[in-house]
Amino acid sequence: MSLAIIFAFVANLSAQQIDYTLVPYRSGDKWGYASPDKNVVIAPKYDEVGWFSEGLAAVKAGSKWGYINKAGQLVIPAKYTVAKSFRKGYLPNAKNDGGDSVLFAGASVQASGYEICINSKGITLPKCPAIPDNSVAENRVPIESITTKKTYSLPNNDGLFDKIENDYKVEGSDETYYIAQKGSLYGVFNSKFEMIVPFEYSNIKLLRSGNNQYLSVTKNGMTGLFSTKGESIVPAENTNLTVVNGNNNTQYVIVQHDGKTYVKDTKNNDIISKGYADIIYDDGGFVVTGDNTLKGYYFLNNTYIQPKYTEVKMMPGGQYLQVRTFAGKTGYINPAGNEYFVE
Repeated sequence: MSLAIIFAFVANLSAQQIDYTLVPYRSGDKWGYASPDKNVVIAPKYDEVGWFSEGLAAVKAGSKWGYINKAGQLVIPAKYTVAKSFRKGYLPNAKNDGGDSVLFAGASVQASGYEICINSKGITLPKCPAIPDNSVAENRVPIESITTKKTYSLPNNDGLFDKIENDYKVEGSDETYYIAQKGSLYGVFNSKFEMIVPFEYSNIKLLRSGNNQYLSVTKNGMTGLFSTKGESIVPAENTNLTVVNGNNNTQYVIVQHDGKTYVKDTKNNDIISKGYADIIYDDGGFVVTGDNTLKGYYFLNNTYIQPKYTEVKMMPGGQYLQVRTFAGKTGYINPAGNEYFVE
């Protein structure tokens, strides 16, 4: 199963319910399915396969795709050049305000890839069903720096500052906080002209994600993190610092120093204390890259998959990882590191 195809399946499956009771299993270059305890249920005989969804899975035999059920029976003939996973949608019905629920999959019998929609019997639908707006999962992205251009008329109390760059509020307080510049240095004061962060930093930026706010500070070329009340969270000792939004609105801080990458929480506690060449957040944990450029995975329950793969990505739902092996082949592993493939 090619890496491009396997990632296409994951993108397609992220918007519907994946059935994890059977796991795609590879033996050499052929694919079948195994139970979670690695017992082969459907013998590996297909060139590519997708995950089961709504009781059916797309399988490729030669150059064409069809669909099998969980008994391994080919219930929709292999005649498609494209075969996406089944999902629930709705077709208009004048007698039913919500429309009629129907299982459908995008498919194509043309080499051009022009898609039609079929039902679970392989019959082409007159039109493709609508899908709920909430069926697409949110992407987890790094918290962005927010800079707002405003005009301020605040009196400059005894020459405290030269220019105000930004302002913000803190939940539970009526105070306004100002990020300001004096000479070439930045600091923060409140509307009572009390210093919150002294003018010692070459840059201060406001980081915001929902109700969570932080201050990214730079001093002597090194970056740290403050709370918006001026409390130091991560000292300015890092060549790079990124705050990412994890599950359940939990923030993590990815820091780099001395050529290594680590992860902390927003109380400066170590999450990943071993240094790696690179670490990126992936929904449910972190992809870690070793000095040999191979990748592993750190789960938030403190379990590790050691770096031994060229690609690692969490499947929707957090139950399996899709990987690419050193031999250039794809496969799946569970959080315990059990591999659902043999080379």
